Amino acid sequence: MTRTDYLTNIWKPYPAMPATFLVAGRIYKLEREGELLEVTVARDNQNHKIKFEKAPSHSEFLSEGDLIAVVSSDEIVLLAPQLAALPVRTLDSDLLKKYENYLKVLRQFFYEKDFLEVQTPTLVPCPGTEPSLDVFSSQLKVGSRQEKLFLRTSPELHLKKALALGADKIFEFAPCYRNGEITERHQPEFLMLEWYRAFDNLKTIKEDVLKLVGFLAEVLQISAPKEVKSYSVAELFKIHCHFDFKPETSIPELKALAQKLNVDVRSAESIDDYFFLIFMEKIESQLCSDDLVFVEKYPPYQAALARMTEDGWGDRFEVYWKGYELANAFNELNDPKIQRLRAEEDLIKKSEMKKEEIQLDEEFFKALEAGMPPSGGIALGVDRLFMCLYGIDEISDLRTFAYK
Repeated sequence: MTRTDYLTNIWKPYPAMPATFLVAGRIYKLEREGELLEVTVARDNQNHKIKFEKAPSHSEFLSEGDLIAVVSSDEIVLLAPQLAALPVRTLDSDLLKKYENYLKVLRQFFYEKDFLEVQTPTLVPCPGTEPSLDVFSSQLKVGSRQEKLFLRTSPELHLKKALALGADKIFEFAPCYRNGEITERHQPEFLMLEWYRAFDNLKTIKEDVLKLVGFLAEVLQISAPKEVKSYSVAELFKIHCHFDFKPETSIPELKALAQKLNVDVRSAESIDDYFFLIFMEKIESQLCSDDLVFVEKYPPYQAALARMTEDGWGDRFEVYWKGYELANAFNELNDPKIQRLRAEEDLIKKSEMKKEEIQLDEEFFKALEAGMPPSGGIALGVDRLFMCLYGIDEISDLRTFAYK
């Protein structure tokens, strides 16, 4: 009799879990020698070896990969045969437990500082206006009502609405969605941590980052960054490109600099493109991976939702560690007129780049008009920080069901 005959004619398909059993799991290894049988069963990242002096009835038809329950010293119940290869990788329980604990420690940090955890919508009328981002769109249908909605690229707009409504210190672990890129550092969906301090500024947010990284290193017993360093964008261009970068630096000047540095900028269509291509190739790659590096004071066209400094720079910073861009922080802009102008400029850029058309979130602008306090805010990549802490090279390793 073959295994197929046994499965077809004798086995009772997919039985319920036995009331009592010694061990259950997936067969990792089968070893037979005469009447002796040794079965290694894998469950929850642990292997269990069971030896039988006499092989149980029908055990000769078992195969590695089958799900079984060892009921007694002479009985094995076949729960589910492996009829095809597993469609996904097996769970790395140790890594998942580390990640779960990491999230608990992150929350603990904010709870101890009296932050309020909030939840904002995932489906939104405006996913964010950043020109370079591709989005996921959907359609809300309720009776005769139809409305185009998007999966958010960030919870920022709704968190700022909360600030206008009176929230003081808030944070959110927000699933976010960005289309168009799958790499070792990007997945279409990822977890973002954003926190905001009303009636505050960027200096306090920077202190939060330093305390958070130190707290994680201490509680998780992981090495902290070797040093903490801060540079302005202008300082980095001076150090690595020998170039005097100014708020008014133009496209022709950046194009000439790129040519001098042998940076390929043929794909550039805007001043943002020229800036990014030079920055990524000549500066970002040179930041010391052992240090926690703050890059501050960005050119005005990179201000996004940040205020401007008195000397004409976007008042924001980005955080780098171990070659990863971890976080992006703003001294938040709360002037509704200036914010609308910037958002409309973003939409023009998106149109020129042939990105999907979106509409502005008018509720957000009403919130600004009602009055949002001066605030500091930051968006931090939860997965990327975990990768830094534990030396993980690919974000897909954190996903049981990764996009490929």
